[in-house]
Amino acid sequence: MGTERGHGSSAPGIAALLSLLVPGLGQAWLGAVRRGLLVAAPGIVVLAAMLGFIAGGDRRTLVDALLRPGVILALLVAIIGLGIYHVIAIQDAYRLGLRPESGASLVGAGRRLVRSSLLVAALAVAVAVYGTLAVVGVGGYQATSAIFVKPDTGFTIPEPSFEPTATPNGPGPTELAPPEPTPTPIPVPGWATDGRLNLLLIGSDAGPGRWQLRSDTMIVVSVDVATARTVLFGIPRNIINVPLPPESAKAFPNGRYPGLLNSLYVYALGHPRYFPGGEAAGFRALTGSIQELVGVPLDGVLVVNLTAFVDLIDAVGGLWIDVPYSLYDEQYPSGAGQVTVYIPAGCQKLDGTQALEYARSRHSSDDYSRMGRQQIVLKALARQLDPIALLPKVPKLLDVARDNLWTTIDQNDVANLAVLAARVDSRTIRSVMIQPPTFPEELDKASIRRAQATVRSIFDAAPSATPSPAPKSAPRPCPRPNKS
Repeated sequence: MGTERGHGSSAPGIAALLSLLVPGLGQAWLGAVRRGLLVAAPGIVVLAAMLGFIAGGDRRTLVDALLRPGVILALLVAIIGLGIYHVIAIQDAYRLGLRPESGASLVGAGRRLVRSSLLVAALAVAVAVYGTLAVVGVGGYQATSAIFVKPDTGFTIPEPSFEPTATPNGPGPTELAPPEPTPTPIPVPGWATDGRLNLLLIGSDAGPGRWQLRSDTMIVVSVDVATARTVLFGIPRNIINVPLPPESAKAFPNGRYPGLLNSLYVYALGHPRYFPGGEAAGFRALTGSIQELVGVPLDGVLVVNLTAFVDLIDAVGGLWIDVPYSLYDEQYPSGAGQVTVYIPAGCQKLDGTQALEYARSRHSSDDYSRMGRQQIVLKALARQLDPIALLPKVPKLLDVARDNLWTTIDQNDVANLAVLAARVDSRTIRSVMIQPPTFPEELDKASIRRAQATVRSIFDAAPSATPSPAPKSAPRPCPRPNKS
């Protein structure tokens, strides 16, 4: 299988290292070119298939594939298979390098140790690389299986009392298509037929398996599909008389919940006669009521355990935030009781714990100031999130997501959502608070109608001029403080 030649007593180890870099390269270096090509062939076929898939697909296709547990499982099997193949290729190169020698006695003990060490090093690197990929694959499989809540669990958004209305800038048949040419039009997803995406973000201290959810933060994210304009609607925890969804409106004579909104979840669970859904009754009541309040259909709910927020902020290296006014709280709750939190005004780089304290503190200000701080943190995170920088921390983030994040979003919709999200300019995200004095804490029919009209018409006006995309070398959202 080709002309083999020796390269000295260290040749086996060197050949093993070369086949670590490229399977078959060590064999070719030893002179067995044909053998090297045969060893390299499986790797070349797999690489060509991967490059063909990437070149022939688009971002939507890739995201859709990588978020499906079945695809991830298949990739995991492929990774393990490639790892075994690569290890065999390394060992084959090493053994081939031994053949020109008549016996171990011709090589000194020191040289044997060197070449054996090179083999061990090559095998260790291969096992480490494929082992890491396998760990990421297992984490991805577990995370995607846990994050997406199945509709048959009952954790779905109830039907609204209103009919969705399309926005003036509703999407065309290929509005969500990627920039690359596509042979056929891509159908508009069901959530985009009214021209906008509406997602409810709930920050809580609970998750699947701990359904006594306490809604600490509630924000409706609304994105206009045609222009990618985005608005965050802050929903106060202490708002009263929020309209109930049709399925539970008979719980009270006026069809509105007379308590604080953040107590509705637990109340609904305790009154199954009027609130259907079993263990999902609280979730349905809360999400259905917020949907009635904003007057647009919610396309999905994303629930995040706020303690996991710390890990995400730390993973991105902290957040630069231009703090508009100082925060001082002597009664911030922590695991050790109460601690004092002080964050001065001005440009600050906050770690995960500080960012959470800034977003959640409420003893030194009211809930409405707190809502504003939460949106400041979300906007800063959207501006500064760097997916490339997060790659080394993917295993940790997958663990965090699996245990602290769940959503009612259909897994089949995530790819299209990613395409839309990529078009959003984080610098132009607007904030609207459903709060006094524009909206009273104790709602009545007139204020509910006003809230619905505000949310429904937010994209009616033509978009104003938006800044051009910032270059990669753009400065931080606020200038760094001078180093002392």
